[in-house]
This record gives sequence, C-alpha cells and structure tokens, in this order.
Amino acid sequence: MNQDKDPVPPARVYVIDDDPELCESVEWLLDSAAITCTICHSADEFLEQFDPDSPACLVLDVRMPRMSGTRLQERLNVIAPHVAIIFVSAHGDINMSVSTMKAGAQDFLEKPYEPQQLIDAVQLGVDNAAQRFRAYRRARQLSDKINLLTPREREVLVLVIEGLPSQTIARRLGMSVKTVDVHRTRIKMKTDADSIGTLVRDILRYQVEVR
Repeated sequence: MNQDKDPVPPARVYVIDDDPELCESVEWLLDSAAITCTICHSADEFLEQFDPDSPACLVLDVRMPRMSGTRLQERLNVIAPHVAIIFVSAHGDINMSVSTMKAGAQDFLEKPYEPQQLIDAVQLGVDNAAQRFRAYRRARQLSDKINLLTPREREVLVLVIEGLPSQTIARRLGMSVKTVDVHRTRIKMKTDADSIGTLVRDILRYQVEVR
C-alpha cells in the first residue's frame, strides 16, 4: 500500500478566541514568524469554515460564550481527531490542563504567555497536525478496505492478527488449510496490501477495528 505516501496539504492555523484584541495580537505575532492564521471569534465561526479533511492547528481559548474550548475539543475528537490543539487560558488550573492533555491536546499555555513560547508551540503544532492527519487518513483508507471483506474473511484476519498460523486457524474455524490460504490471498487483494504481514502491522499501528 502506498496511500500514506500521498502528499499532505499544509496545516492551516486557526486562532479561536472571543477577545478581538488578543486575536489581533496573536495574528501579528504569528505573522512575524511567517505563520499565516485564520481568526475566529467563536467555536461556531470556526466550525462554519473548518474542513475536517485537511490538517489544522488550533490556538484555542478555554472559556468562550456558547461553546467552550473544551466542548469544541470534544466535538473535534469525533469529527476530526487529527487536529492539533494548543489551549490558552487566563483561568487555567492543573486539573483543566491535565484533562485537556488527556483528551489529546498538544499543549496548554497560561495567559500571559511568552511570545516565543506560543510561536514554538504553533510551529510544533503545524508539524504534529500534518503527522496526525497522515495517520488519520491512512486509518480511514484502511478501514474502508477492510469493510470490503466478507464476515468469514474478517474472522480469518482477526486470527491472523492474533499471530495464529494457517493450520491453527483452519482447526479453529473448521476449514481446510487450503481454504484459509485462499481467504488470506483474497484479504491481501481486497485490501491492496503488499503482504499480510504489512497489513497486520498497519492495522495495529493505526488501531483499525476489524471485527
């Protein structure tokens, strides 16, 4: 499979904060580091223009009207888990920082933060966003391929992932070794895998559901 070698578009940087002056300041700061950003004054405004099929790095305020930064993170974890999020807050505490990081945030910065600290975080976020998007896209492509398998082929694949040889799989499923090998060949063809070994590696690497 060579899908993961497909080029990834540049990550788009969003600054999401309901404070216009702060947004203007951050935009100026990032522009000084040659980083172009899109300003959104609410989570709703961001969602209206966000493309989940592209990488993105967010500088996201924790507390905002209507939809908070943490609620937006919860939503993005469903529709775009590849997004890199840098939380910023003037009211942060350890519990909030820990909870957002456990939920997948890249960083949590307390206002006022050092300008270079934010620039470094965004530059890292842009790189992380591209890597996360590549993995997300690869997992989705692989999942689509696995959905082409018959229930029997999935049964065989599950046991292959467990590391069982064809002889053991044949006994477990009540079929001949030759039939197991036929299923293995069809699995390889349908998933466009270079080999069953690379298929298993990718399934485990990208945590793709098979059952």
